Amino acid sequence: MKRVSPQQQIINYYHSVESRLGYGFLLRGIKHFGYYPQDKKPISLWKAQILMIDKLAETIKLPKHSYLLDAGCGEGYTAIYLAQHYHYHVAGVDLLDFNITSAKKKSQKEGVKEKVNFHIMNYEHLTYSDSTFDGVYTLETLVHAQNYIKALREFHRILKPHGKIVLFEYTMAPQKLLTKQQKEMATLVNKVSGMHSFSHFIHGSFPNIMKEAGFTTVSVTDITQEVLPGLKFFYYLAFLVYPIIKLLKLQKIFINATCAVEAYKNVKDDIFRYVIVEAVKS
Repeated sequence: MKRVSPQQQIINYYHSVESRLGYGFLLRGIKHFGYYPQDKKPISLWKAQILMIDKLAETIKLPKHSYLLDAGCGEGYTAIYLAQHYHYHVAGVDLLDFNITSAKKKSQKEGVKEKVNFHIMNYEHLTYSDSTFDGVYTLETLVHAQNYIKALREFHRILKPHGKIVLFEYTMAPQKLLTKQQKEMATLVNKVSGMHSFSHFIHGSFPNIMKEAGFTTVSVTDITQEVLPGLKFFYYLAFLVYPIIKLLKLQKIFINATCAVEAYKNVKDDIFRYVIVEAVKS
């Protein structure tokens, strides 16, 4: 059997029927969790996803007209929103051709074609010159990097001196704290969804990871509780059919449903966290 490359695994995951239906219809093309402020009344999934982008803008805190790299831009919604509401100029890169096609169409439709541009590119091999960007961000995409240190060093290279990097990413508990079943499910989810680096993002590891890549002034904020309502929503969406999926051993085909149920069940045991990582290029 021909071995599938790590990059192709990511492409296959997003090309799957489950991913296309889920991200395309349920999430309307936005491929990230929502942010649910704990001091507010319940809000819609869509509103929470917009608030997550606002949280990103609040965290990166760069002046208007700054030039940002959206590493793993998806269909471009985040880049377009930042251009419209925060007056940033954004370059988006993504592995998926259909994402970039969609992003370009959306930018033209929304009238921000002069502020955003999109390219098919692996962010471990960026074609941008040194010191090009004022800021870089990932929104749940660094977990997909085949070599996260290589990707981070590329981000460091293309950032201007004192440039800001912000990562919205997942971390997990050390392997020694996982049960056999938890290890098996984590391995399955990471492999099928192409999350090649997730197993390296251990709770508390990001300060050292960022410093190894050359960044300074690293801070990490745990916002798992602000993401939990969204995860709970996906859990309830999937848990009725999940026993059938499990019985028929179809977890590989329905990997998003599998991830939703298994991740939500394990949040209380601190197996999964959602964190914001900030750092600076010195």
